[in-house]
Amino acid sequence: MLSETFSVIRKNWTMYAVVVGCLVGLGVLDDFSGRRSSGGATFFVWSYVAMCVQGAIIYSTTFNDVGKRMGFGKTLPYFLKTIALILSAVIVCLPVFVLFPLTPGDDLLPISLLAFMCIVFVAYALLMALLGTWPASGIAGIGTSLASAFRRGVSQFLPTFGRLIAAIFLPLLLTLLLVIGASELEKSPSLISGNSAYALTLLVSAVAAFAQAVSVSYSAIVLAHVYLAGQPNAGRSATMPA
Repeated sequence: MLSETFSVIRKNWTMYAVVVGCLVGLGVLDDFSGRRSSGGATFFVWSYVAMCVQGAIIYSTTFNDVGKRMGFGKTLPYFLKTIALILSAVIVCLPVFVLFPLTPGDDLLPISLLAFMCIVFVAYALLMALLGTWPASGIAGIGTSLASAFRRGVSQFLPTFGRLIAAIFLPLLLTLLLVIGASELEKSPSLISGNSAYALTLLVSAVAAFAQAVSVSYSAIVLAHVYLAGQPNAGRSATMPA
């Protein structure tokens, strides 16, 4: 499915370029303002990208046509279902947070926070593997109940879960390595300084945003194929590619 992901990106490269540019711009605004207020906008952008990708797979069409087919009546429920799944993943992980609270000033706080976020991501991948076709079902309007989504998810749970875990953690690992590498370069004035350091930061942000775009698109394609395998009459017939 990775080749299909890059095929979708190539066919709709202008939209992906705009998305990456907007996310880098939001990051710059956050840095200048000293606040992290772009979370809602980022969620909206990635949800919209996922919806367009799944619509393109289900209907075998372009992003432009997906936008015409969806409209506000289908777009809003898609976002609400996605929010519900994310909140469910966080709620499932709350007992871990209660048992192992994050104490400000603790030397292990960064490690504890990273561990908690990893647990949340795993829980999210688990929920998406089981119920992730629920938002996608609204695109075609067939098999839209949670019970139908669960039935589709259970039938292909293990391969779906494995693909989603890879889609979540590999881009995060790449971003972490890029940030560490950029930080080491910025510590060496002989290698990089001044405007070059700022340019490097923008480049790292752009690469990280593109990696996230690949992650979101790949995950959306995986779930779209699971949906079509369980509801072959919803769109074009599909199989689960390797």
